[in-house]
Amino acid sequence: MTFLYIHGFNSDGEGWKAEALRRQFPAATVLAPDFPADPTEVQALLAEYIAAYRAPNFVLIGTSLGGFYAYCGSARYQLPALLFNPSLTPHQTLAGRGIGHFKTWTGQRDYHFQAAYLPVLAAQRAAADETVNPRLLRFYLATDDEVLDHTALPDLFPTSSISWLAGAGHRFSKFEKVLKTEKKAGWL
Repeated sequence: MTFLYIHGFNSDGEGWKAEALRRQFPAATVLAPDFPADPTEVQALLAEYIAAYRAPNFVLIGTSLGGFYAYCGSARYQLPALLFNPSLTPHQTLAGRGIGHFKTWTGQRDYHFQAAYLPVLAAQRAAADETVNPRLLRFYLATDDEVLDHTALPDLFPTSSISWLAGAGHRFSKFEKVLKTEKKAGWL
């Protein structure tokens, strides 16, 4: 099994979620690169990783903004994706607070998120909506997400698997618990 973990905004590939994947699936290949701020570069990097590592058991996993990119990757390459508190409208949610210079939570890198990226994100979402297979998507949503409102997702994706978890917050503190559950259920 191969996992491509796509981190969220202000995060990087060295975060605790990538480590949780490695702990829960020691025999799997866990790819967790640092993704750039530029959404065009993110899509290019996704394409490179998918071309190089795609196998029958290849799964995209994304959190928040990474969930958006996993959604786009699932649509483009028809791959299964686990989406944790995905930001499916980043062109809206990042419009105010997401523009500027930032340092990742781990402090590993500085980056600049530009307003010019917002229409690119909107176009990427529109393109993904055209080809997405909702049955390939598994949503994990925190009832107490303090950043994003997910209440419309069940209506938008009625044929997708959607699980609501209390007490996970936006950073989805129950990430490893979900991995254990899915592993036992045989989905992963």
